[in-house]
Parts: sequence; C-alpha cells; structure tokens
Amino acid sequence: MKTPPPAQPAYILHSRPYRDSSLILELVTPDFGRIACVARGARRDKQRRQQALQPFTPLLVTLLGAGSLKTLGPVENAGAPLWLKGRAVYGGLYANELMVRLLPEGEAHYGLFAAYQRLLQELVDLGGTESTELEGPLRSFELQLLTELGSCPPLDYCVQSQGAVSENGNYRLELELGFVPVHRQPARAGREREFYGAELLGMLRARESGCWSADILAPAKRLTRILLRSLLGDKPLQSRELFKQVYGK
Repeated sequence: MKTPPPAQPAYILHSRPYRDSSLILELVTPDFGRIACVARGARRDKQRRQQALQPFTPLLVTLLGAGSLKTLGPVENAGAPLWLKGRAVYGGLYANELMVRLLPEGEAHYGLFAAYQRLLQELVDLGGTESTELEGPLRSFELQLLTELGSCPPLDYCVQSQGAVSENGNYRLELELGFVPVHRQPARAGREREFYGAELLGMLRARESGCWSADILAPAKRLTRILLRSLLGDKPLQSRELFKQVYGK
C-alpha cells in the first residue's frame, strides 16, 4: 500500500465551482507555494465547506496525485479560523489575490508563507474601522512578496556606485536595474520613481521591525504600486475594486 504524502500547512486563497459538486481550491503552502487542488464533493458537503474550507483558516492538508492539479485528501484545522473585521477583510482578500495572480505554481516559498501568517495575525488584531491601520502590515507583505519574486531591488544598494544608499542622497528606480542616484531634489509631481535615501533606508528598517512611521508609509506605497504594476499589467485587482465600492476609496 502506497504511503500518503505528509500533511502540509496551508491556507485557501481562492475557490471556484468545479463540475457538479466539487471545488477547485487555490492554496498557499510552504513547500509548494501556490498550488491548485480539487476538493471532491465539497459543494455537496456544506458542513465540511463551512467549517474548514474557508479563507484565513490555518489548515493541514494532504495533497494526492502526481499531476499539477492535485486532489485534496484529509483536511484538519491547524488552529481557530481568523475572523477579520471590516476593512481588514479586504486587506486579507487583497493579499490572497496578489498571490493567486503573481506566484508561480509549485515553487516553495517558506519566507512568504511565514510573512502571510504574520500579516493575518496583524490583520485579525485590527478594529477594521480605519484604512490607515492596514497600511503598515500590507506594505511589509508586499515587499516580502516582491522580494521573493525577484522584483524588488535591494533598498539599501545603489547600482551605479555599487555601494550603500546614502541617507542624504536622492535616487531613481530603474525597473531593470535598481536605484540610481539623481543629482537634484526630487519633485513629487511627474517624478514618481524618485526617492530620498532616507525613505529607502526607512522602508528597510520598517520592513524588518514591522514598525512603520507615517513619513515612510507614503513612499513605500508609491514604490510597491510601481513594482506591482509592472507585474500585474492593466488587469485591475478585484479586491481593490470591491474595497472602493464598499468604502468609496
């Protein structure tokens, strides 16, 4: 008798109907990163779906089969479901959609899985009434995701000098290269890709500590939007559009 594969920690990123009674689930796991599987009969077994197959619930899953589309085997809860409130729900849905859109299938992402767990824990602790409280946790997660995809240049490295970014310097982001110095004060209008060295180094410290100051959040959001736009293309994020519909911004 063939030994089943070991159970994997997992979260559900997205689900969609499949055939008459099943679901196709997009999961994120440490060993496989983003991976799709069929949950056979899940739409018929409403109790199983309601109790286990929900976003933001830590799971232990067994994935069966040799193909790219696995079959979901035994599922166990690895902890209590994380109940996000208000705006925090959309923060979680946004992170899920980014991973579905951007992560290649079947590649291990241990650091990102840990970052996602931290993000969910930070979101569950929020009241969900203010959009500003989402900013720090989401910037940390975005930067981790972009770094794992090889799409975020080192924040403390100047490609022209091949040395450290200076706190007092000004830098322009070149997407294919990284940060290069500019010898003028950056004017925000029309110079979206220019950053102070102090901003870049502040982002690095905030990402490592999880403590974001108000003066670093705005340039960090600008940087991650530029980098994500280059990967996402023109197709809008549904979670962002839904947030705008509900909250008007």
